Amino acid sequence: MTLPVVIWYGLFCYLPLFGVFFAFKDFTPKPGQPLFKNLFFNSPWVGLRNFSYLFRNPQCRSIIFNTLFYNIIFLVAGIVIPVALAALLNEVHSKGFSGFVQMILVLPYFLSWVIVGYCAYGFLATDHGQINSILRVFGHMPIQWYQSPQYWRFILILTGIWKTCGYSLIIYLCAITAIDRTMYEAAVIDGAGFLKMTRYITIPLLKPTIATIFILSIGSLLNSDFGLFYQVPMDSGAIQEITQTLDVYVYKALMQQANFSYSSAAAFLQSAVGCILLIISNIMIKKLDPDSAML
Repeated sequence: MTLPVVIWYGLFCYLPLFGVFFAFKDFTPKPGQPLFKNLFFNSPWVGLRNFSYLFRNPQCRSIIFNTLFYNIIFLVAGIVIPVALAALLNEVHSKGFSGFVQMILVLPYFLSWVIVGYCAYGFLATDHGQINSILRVFGHMPIQWYQSPQYWRFILILTGIWKTCGYSLIIYLCAITAIDRTMYEAAVIDGAGFLKMTRYITIPLLKPTIATIFILSIGSLLNSDFGLFYQVPMDSGAIQEITQTLDVYVYKALMQQANFSYSSAAAFLQSAVGCILLIISNIMIKKLDPDSAML
């Protein structure tokens, strides 16, 4: 039963590792020449030059800031909001209503970012968008959303949380259902309300799950959801300063400039920093609470 998973990881996670060599070479694709031969024998070794060029790029500072800014907010909101929703749903005694709410919240997670991007466009389009139609009804001028960068931090954060919080909600709700119900019953007998039960029972017993999610999220702090930052803003150049993250930058360097070495250096930097942060966060949590650490 594990064979398909092993094959998948081998093909898509371990086989592409040879691409790390692109980051340390000056690679130029040559028609009619095998990729491996061109990479290993005909491309000069340049060491850390591609990384140096990356950090000297004037856009690098804003790109890294955007990536960290959004991921830190998603890290905090991706824990606080699902835990709060899971605690509230745990108090709902109607299984039908609870299941309906879970279905509504989880549904966006299974939508493609392409679909989400065009749904957002339906709301934000200048001429026929729903929001601008409402603004016209109240006598306001329509807003050119895809030309106005000041709105997009809020739009991206709201869209990202809307799409992913349902999946995290299910994880925390499953962890809550595993808690011994007699603890809640005893708390009710002692006069504890919802807030006190959440503070003294739910959250302490959710610490291992929260710690695991936190560690995995820290490991991807320099990685962003490509679909959110490329498809939803429709790759508008006017708002690029606000919406461009490292993943989008790597994609554009590869597809628009065909710069394999440069894009590989940026991607390798993401993975290396993510691995270091994951190890550090796991060590810190292990010192604070050994039972909540991953290893």
